Amino acid sequence: MFCSVWGRFARHLCPISSPGQGSTDKRNMKKAIAFLTGSIPEESVTFNSIYLLFRLHVGLSMAIGAGLAKVFHKINEKGSEDWSNLAFGVPDWFVKQVGDIGFTFISPTFWAYLAVYGEFIGGLLIALGLFTRLSALQLAFQFFVVSYVWYEAPAPIVGMYYQQLIFFAFLMSFAVGDGRYSLARLFANLRLPKIANPAVAMVCLFFASMNAEAQTAAPVRVSFTVNNSSLRGKMLDFRHYNKDTKVRAAYGYSLNGMSSHATNLPAPVRVYEEKNGKKKLLFVVRAQDDGKSFSVNKEYDISREDYLEAARQELDEETANLAEANRDKTIAQTAKEKGLKMVTFRVKGASFLPTKTYVRVQLPWDTNPKANTGFTTSLSRFGEMKVSYPVGTKVYVCDGPYWEKDSRYTEKLIVTVDEEKENYTYSL
Repeated sequence: MFCSVWGRFARHLCPISSPGQGSTDKRNMKKAIAFLTGSIPEESVTFNSIYLLFRLHVGLSMAIGAGLAKVFHKINEKGSEDWSNLAFGVPDWFVKQVGDIGFTFISPTFWAYLAVYGEFIGGLLIALGLFTRLSALQLAFQFFVVSYVWYEAPAPIVGMYYQQLIFFAFLMSFAVGDGRYSLARLFANLRLPKIANPAVAMVCLFFASMNAEAQTAAPVRVSFTVNNSSLRGKMLDFRHYNKDTKVRAAYGYSLNGMSSHATNLPAPVRVYEEKNGKKKLLFVVRAQDDGKSFSVNKEYDISREDYLEAARQELDEETANLAEANRDKTIAQTAKEKGLKMVTFRVKGASFLPTKTYVRVQLPWDTNPKANTGFTTSLSRFGEMKVSYPVGTKVYVCDGPYWEKDSRYTEKLIVTVDEEKENYTYSL
C-alpha cells in the first residue's frame, strides 16, 4: 500500500510531459496549486480511516498542546491559572528563543508569531483536512529547525527526540495531503465554490502575520487635530508610554486661541491641560480615532477604564523615569568621584535592517571582568543611539544575551572610551 501511495505521490509531484503535450508555465502553476491543495487519490478505506485518526491526533495535539498554550500564555509563570493571569499573543520567552536560534531577519517577533499561529491554526487545519499540505509544510520546516538546528548534537537518523518524530509526521502529512475523509474532499463532493485561491491565502497569511508583527514591534500611530475655539490660549501636554515596548512620546504645546494643532503619535495618546500647576485629562485618542478632530473646549466622557489605564501609564512612566535617572546618576556620580570625564558618542547598527544588538560595557571601576552592565536594542545602519560613559570604559558587542547565567556568547571590543571620542559614531 505504501509503495502505491508513494508512487502516485511521485508521479503527481513530478509529472512527465511528452513533447506534444505543450505544457506551459500556466499549466505547471495549476498543477502545483492542485498538488498543494489536494491529496493522493488513495481510496483504501483502511488507509484513509487510519490516516484520519493520524491527522486528528497530530493536528489536535499540535494545536491544543503546543499552539494554544502559547497563544493564551501566563503573564506570571508562577501565578494562578485563571483568566486574570492570561495574555493573548506570543510569550516573550518564545520570541527570545526564536531570536537565539538566529531568526532575526525582519525580527524575531515576526517569526515567533508565524510559528505560534502555524502551530495553532495549522494544527486545526490538518485535523480538519483543509489546506493540509500548506500547513504541514510550514510545521515540517519548523520542527526540522527544532530537531536539527536547535539541538547542539542532533542524531539525524536514529535520534529519538520526539521533535524528530513530529517532523516526520508532518512530512508524511505533506506527502499524503488532505485524505479521503476531510473537509477538502467534502467541499469537493458538494461542488461548493473554492474558499480561496491558495496563493491568495498564503499572501493574506503573510501580510496578516506582518500586521501582527507591526502591532507588536511598533505601536500603531494615530493622526489627529486639536482645536481651540476660545480666545484664551491653553497649555497642552501630549503623552504616550508603553511599558512593554518601552516606546515613549511626549511633548508640551501652547495652543493659542482660535487656532488648531495637528499631530501624529503612537496610540493611545493622553492629552492633558496644564493649569495652575495641575494637569487635567481632557481625552484619550486611540487608533480608531485616526483623522478626527478634538476640541479642547469640550467636555468628553472619559470612562472609568480610561482613567485607570491613564493612571497606570502615568505610574509606569514615572517609574521608568526614576529608574533611568537613578542609573544615570549612579554612573555620572561615580565617575565624578573618581575624577573621570563622561564622554558622549553615538552607536549604530551594522546591517540595513533593524537587528537586535547586545552591547556590554566594562566600566573602569568594575572589578568583575564580565560585568552585566550594558543595553540591548534594535539598530540599523540608518539608526543611531546616543550613549554616555566615563573615560576608560570598554564597549563590547555580543552575539547573545550576556547577562544570563551560564550564557555562551562571544564579544568583540568596539571602542575604549577616551576624551577624543566625544561625538564620534561607531558601527556595531
